[in-house]
Amino acid sequence: MSNDIKFGAALNAEGDDVEFARKLEALGFDSVWVGDHPQNTEGYTYLAAMAGATSKITVGSRVIVLPLREPLMNAKMATQIDRISGGRFIYGVGIGGEGNDDEFPNLGVPLKERGRRGNENLEVMMKLFTEENVNFDGKYYHVRNLTLNPKPIQRPHPPIWMGGRAPEAVARAAKYADGWFPNLNTVDGLRERVKEIKRQANELKRDMSDFKIGIVARTFVGPNHDVAHAEAAARGVPPGTRTSTDWDAMVDRYAAHGTGKDIIEYCERYIAEGASHFVFNMYSPPERMDHDLEVLKTDVLPYFRDRG
Repeated sequence: MSNDIKFGAALNAEGDDVEFARKLEALGFDSVWVGDHPQNTEGYTYLAAMAGATSKITVGSRVIVLPLREPLMNAKMATQIDRISGGRFIYGVGIGGEGNDDEFPNLGVPLKERGRRGNENLEVMMKLFTEENVNFDGKYYHVRNLTLNPKPIQRPHPPIWMGGRAPEAVARAAKYADGWFPNLNTVDGLRERVKEIKRQANELKRDMSDFKIGIVARTFVGPNHDVAHAEAAARGVPPGTRTSTDWDAMVDRYAAHGTGKDIIEYCERYIAEGASHFVFNMYSPPERMDHDLEVLKTDVLPYFRDRG
């Protein structure tokens, strides 16, 4: 099992995402990830640049906010990323809204419609990835005799990984996705949600044998647990978390922090519940980023790769 554990990272500090992708590839990470909030970071653009600047590492979106674009544009851009990368793309998607509510009205999309729009987006995209002359009549989107050409390299389409922890996100993962990778999920929360995904997928008669469970982990590397804990707590309550949350008390349940050994123990707890791909959200200051990535490369990655 350990040979199948994969590790990626995302930049959550100042820096160049494209150079970060090159760096992760050189260090031997499996994947590099970028977010998507058009008022800050337009995900597809960075994915294309990272794919073009690398040759082996998987590029992934964490996550493309589907309702902010038409289904054809989402399907076309995802296909282009897949083709530019030579099939090295994981298509992480979600419906957004957590901490970036103002994006929706500024792009003419009612926030309260984002879930239903996201579902219709997925319905249309699935058809465009796999069919010719697609027709679709929904509440929000209508297409006539529409064909996506060329198709993605990966068939039937790039792996679609669903973000989000809400019951609606769990239901989307069960119905549409090839994987699920929540942010800010406890071990107990992961266990219960995975159980629910499998239950719903079974009702839909979906084959989940290749379904992947990922973890997006706020990551703080430090000389010891206490120093890293203090740094993580000082970052404040994460977006999408109730402001009344005592984040200091929650760090140990949610964040990967401390020495390489501490982070290994963090990963082990989630692996026991089926997780197989970790995305380290790196909060290291720029002057310490190289050192912290080196700790992960030297202490964490070999532990899981060598023991198998």
